[in-house]
Amino acid sequence: MVRFDFRSFLFLPLALVFCIGAQAQSSAFSSGEELFRTGKFSEAVPQLEKAVESGENPKAYIYLALCYQQMKEYEKGLAVLERGMDVPGTNKKVIAFDAGNISFAMGNYAAAENWYTMAIAADPSYSAPVLNRANTRLKAGKYEDSKADYVNYLGLEPETPQGNSIKTIISMLTQQMENEEKAEAIRVEQERKQKEEAQRIAAERTRLEQEEATRRKKLLEDVASSLQDAASENMSAGAEGTVDYGYESELE
Repeated sequence: MVRFDFRSFLFLPLALVFCIGAQAQSSAFSSGEELFRTGKFSEAVPQLEKAVESGENPKAYIYLALCYQQMKEYEKGLAVLERGMDVPGTNKKVIAFDAGNISFAMGNYAAAENWYTMAIAADPSYSAPVLNRANTRLKAGKYEDSKADYVNYLGLEPETPQGNSIKTIISMLTQQMENEEKAEAIRVEQERKQKEEAQRIAAERTRLEQEEATRRKKLLEDVASSLQDAASENMSAGAEGTVDYGYESELE
C-alpha cells in the first residue's frame, strides 16, 4: 500500500508556482530573442520590453534597441540604449556601438562619432566602432581623422575581407588631403596678392589725394598771391600819381 505524504502535497503547489514564475520571467527574453532572430521585430518588442522592465537579462536592452532600429523607430531605440548605459551588468561597449549606428542612421554624425568613441574607449581592441567611426568621419569631411581610423582598423583586423577597399579609401583620402593642401596654399597666395593689390590701390589713392590736395593748396596760394600783388599795385599808383587842380599855386 502506497502512503500519501500530505506534506509533499502541500509543498508541491508552492514549488510549481515558483518554477512557473521563474520560467515565465525567463521566457520573456528568450521569446523576444527568438522572435528577433526570425525577423519578427514588432512581435519581439513587447517581450523584450517585459524583459527590460523585469531586469531578467541585460542583453534585452540591446535586442530591444535593435528591433526599434530595424523598424526605423530610431529615437525609441536610442532611448533604450541610453537607459541601458546606466544599468549595471549591460555591455557598455556594445550599447555605445549600437547607439552610434542608430545616430548614424539618423544622420547625426557628431553624435555617432561620440558614441563610437565611447565604445572604443571601453575596449580599444573593439574593431567594429573603429571602422564605423572612420566612415562617420569620412561623411563629416574629417579626412585626416577618418584616415587614421582606417589605418587603425587595418592594424586591428589585418585579414579583413574589406582590406583592399579600405586601402583604396586610404589612398584616395591621402590624395584628397594633398589636393586640399594645394588648394589651401593657392587660396592663401591669392588672398596675399589680393591684399597686396588692395594696399597698392589704397596707397596710390592716398598719393593721388595728397597730390591733388597739394595742387589745390598751391592754386589757392597762387590766387591769393596774385590778389595781394594787385592790391599792392593799386596802393602804389595812388601814392605816386599827381593831381592837377587846373590852377597855379597862389604862393608863386
